[in-house]
Amino acid sequence: MTAPEVELDVRLDAVVVHVRAGMDATVAPTLRESLTDAVDRHPHVVVDLTEVPTLDDVGLGLLVRAHRRARRRDGLVVLAGPSRFVITVLHTMHVDGLFPIFDDCPAALDWLRAEFPR
Repeated sequence: MTAPEVELDVRLDAVVVHVRAGMDATVAPTLRESLTDAVDRHPHVVVDLTEVPTLDDVGLGLLVRAHRRARRRDGLVVLAGPSRFVITVLHTMHVDGLFPIFDDCPAALDWLRAEFPR
C-alpha cells in the first residue's frame, strides 16, 4: 500500500504521513491512497513535508482533497516541516489558511494533543 516515498505512521492521536519525494504526478497515486487511508483511520492527519522539495498542482490538489475529507469527519490535516518553496506555493494558491502549519512533526502532534485531548 505504501511505497518508500510515502509511509504511514499510525498513532493514537493522529496518523502521520511521511512524504519523501516531490509532491507531483509521479508520487500522486501512492500519495492519494495513503492520504485517503490516513483520513479514514483517524480524523487528524499530520503530513510530514520535511523531505518534500517541491509541490505542484497535483500534490496541492491531493492535500486539499484530504483536507475536505478530514473536515467532513470533523478532523484536520496538519502540515509539518514544509520548505520555504512549499509554503510559497500554498500562499500563492491561497490555501495556506486551510492547514495548521508547524515547523516539525513533534510540534504538530503536541498541538493536536493540546487542542483535541483524548
